[in-house]
Amino acid sequence: MLPKITVVTPSYNQAKYLDETLRSVLSQRDQIHEYFVLDGGSTDGSADIVRKYADKIDWWVSEKDKGQSDALCKGFARATGDVLYWLNSDDLLLPGAIARAREAFAHHPDWDVLTGYHLRIDSDSRITFYYQSPPESPWRFRNGFRRVCQQTCFFKRELYQRVGGMNPAYHCVLDFELWCKMVRDGATWGHLPEYLGAFRWYDEAKTSSPAYTAKWIAEHESVAREFPELHRPGLRSALAVNYCRLAEIVAGRRLRGYLDTRKWRGHPIADAFPNIFSPAALLPASARGASQ
Repeated sequence: MLPKITVVTPSYNQAKYLDETLRSVLSQRDQIHEYFVLDGGSTDGSADIVRKYADKIDWWVSEKDKGQSDALCKGFARATGDVLYWLNSDDLLLPGAIARAREAFAHHPDWDVLTGYHLRIDSDSRITFYYQSPPESPWRFRNGFRRVCQQTCFFKRELYQRVGGMNPAYHCVLDFELWCKMVRDGATWGHLPEYLGAFRWYDEAKTSSPAYTAKWIAEHESVAREFPELHRPGLRSALAVNYCRLAEIVAGRRLRGYLDTRKWRGHPIADAFPNIFSPAALLPASARGASQ
């Protein structure tokens, strides 16, 4: 039986990208059990964009919150799906990702978490790089080779609840701290060798903006203190990281990612993924299908 997936999008003052984000999700609406959008009281017209698709969104709100992690905590607390996933309001879900994730969990009931390949796009939705990240494993994680891309990460709701959910105190490393909890809990990590999500990298993004550097450092140090067994600096870790990098090269993932990048770099993402903003997003709510 295919599991039901709940998708949550936290949003705050990213109207420039929000419409594309919503359409990339809604183009797969027939595979989604429920979709929530939590806007933190944006002042840039974001609420108007969400309102355009309100009949295709199960629940949305635009009100002041305590940040991204707070919004996600609220959304996941309301979720009833078997599997949880979130997509930030400047990133994109690639065509077929939800269906593939559902099928993978159905075929591998022992999997608690699933990750896949991703690509990076710029502020104009043009492709900059493809990444064929390797499967995640507790051993890799403990030795410093961590390649979990949030935009490709699906996880069971039962696991999320068991590890205590997301810590709303974190604003930069909220996902990393959650992965650490899952590794400590002994979660089984699965992997799909397919492109599932697109991560937008631009100057104003929290991930790349110098304005957040100090906060990133402070929060990473806090997580290191919270999970000392997952942070082992030194020769052993350095050797393990280099071993994992060599394994990537031998497996051909780096070469394949490079070739994909060479082919599509500079192109609009819709050139490489023509159905990413499918007209299916415009279907009325009554047209929803498979997972309802």
